[in-house]
Amino acid sequence: MKKISMIIICFVMMFTLVGCDSGAETSNNPSGTSENSSTENTKKSYGLNEDVYITNSSGEYKLKITGISETSDRNEFSDKVANRVIIISYEYENISLEDDLSIDDWNFKIYDKDNNVMETYPVDTKYGDSIGQGRKATATVAYALNNDSNYIEVEYYDNMFNSKSDCVFKLEW
Repeated sequence: MKKISMIIICFVMMFTLVGCDSGAETSNNPSGTSENSSTENTKKSYGLNEDVYITNSSGEYKLKITGISETSDRNEFSDKVANRVIIISYEYENISLEDDLSIDDWNFKIYDKDNNVMETYPVDTKYGDSIGQGRKATATVAYALNNDSNYIEVEYYDNMFNSKSDCVFKLEW
């Protein structure tokens, strides 16, 4: 049992070390000019329907948040408090990544106007598909919003193990 635990721990540590060195860069310029994602405070923020090009060691892909809507749907089995539930719609395109691309809720951290982290909310959404080079996909994710503001900030992480986001969307609706 100890041997299996040690193998699992070693595997997780290797995955984390490799994943933390992804070196992703972001840009909204398809010509290849990119921002340095190591300076969080000077990072450009993006709005609705703005293309963000993300480059990592495997290639490049594009991400865009296409809309925010509110739903009256509630999950009767959920213990999460949700005064409001918002649905964030996004699309992505695998431009030149060697491996398939999939973007899901674990790639995002969402904050309300008071800088409170928001929780995903279990209502019907469209999960991100795994797509190869030259392919596009759309997806949605739901979050519990517990104030009256129509403002959120969406941090996107190419690698969910990184401590700094690759880009930030500041969104009002």
